[in-house]
Amino acid sequence: MAAPPTLVQERLCGACSHAITAQAWSADGELLAMATAGGELLLIDFRAGCEEWLRGERDCSLDVAGFSADDRFLMAAGQDGKLLLWELGGSGVRPIAFDPLPLGGHWLDAAAWQPQGSLLAVGAGKQVRLWDGASRSLRPESQELKGTVLALAWSRDGRRLAAVCHGEVLLWSPDDPVQAPQRCATGSAGLSLGWSGQGNLLASGQLDGSLMLWPDGGAGRGWQFRGFPGKARALTWCDQPGRLAPLLAVASADIAVLWSQQDRGAKGWKPEPLVLHEGRVHAVAFAPGSSLLATASGDGTVGLWDGRGRLQQLLEGDGQAITSLSWRPDGRHLVAGGEQGQWWLWPVTLPPSVRSRPPSPGGFAP
Repeated sequence: MAAPPTLVQERLCGACSHAITAQAWSADGELLAMATAGGELLLIDFRAGCEEWLRGERDCSLDVAGFSADDRFLMAAGQDGKLLLWELGGSGVRPIAFDPLPLGGHWLDAAAWQPQGSLLAVGAGKQVRLWDGASRSLRPESQELKGTVLALAWSRDGRRLAAVCHGEVLLWSPDDPVQAPQRCATGSAGLSLGWSGQGNLLASGQLDGSLMLWPDGGAGRGWQFRGFPGKARALTWCDQPGRLAPLLAVASADIAVLWSQQDRGAKGWKPEPLVLHEGRVHAVAFAPGSSLLATASGDGTVGLWDGRGRLQQLLEGDGQAITSLSWRPDGRHLVAGGEQGQWWLWPVTLPPSVRSRPPSPGGFAP
């Protein structure tokens, strides 16, 4: 069997003062924001060829960052319970900072911008609050869960929002106040959450080492898959259609598991464990427009896998644990962040698209 082609041959790197906790690309791929455990926020402008510290070192971490769909706003939040916002004027234009917005003193590490819209959802304690970019203000209404909000996810069309806590997933349509919220019971706390591209499948990675999957946009009865070696800390959907559903990747302990739907119903989902890393898998991410999957590990490596679960290339940092990953919207540049503040940017040559074969069954069962 011929060796897979080399996808990465060079890299760009830099450093922050503290562990990198979050990364985000602007929709046009010209801006990259990186947040750290020391409260720093770095903005890199590739078109202008410069970088700027929007926030210097603090004694509290930033844990989430993101650009609005129209690249008009950048948000960040974290330990001090304040929502930070900047208005962007384009490449080479200095961002304008808003006054920090306190949200009840809660640690803020769950926040997500609405795709194709101007709403920012933020988990603040047991509540989900909405900041509206059109009015530049918080909406008065909120949704309350049974426990602390642990993760948020918008459907691809931006019409539905899901929030997870210990014991339930809450789904609702923020722009349709007439429609009542829907609650789906879970047996434990949800740590990661994501909608498939078509919006008809919702996945939640659980604290008890299981994966919850709801068909029909949460309207159907949820399926639960067990057998993971640890907490299901991270998950991601491929944006390319599959035979019946897109590929789903889930990180648990020191492995990632690639799931494909081979037949209808719960028993039609087949797992392919990706065994490579010697440390905890912290992040998983599919390249936009491709089934190429990246996995980041505490052993200081990043694995690149095709849609069949075959390793294409192993990337190495500088020995420190790699804790975050983010693909540029073009799907041809991958950035990773380390626990000691180092970051790496790899240009990636995408291989030809490959259809997934039926993975061999593993030790997972619904």
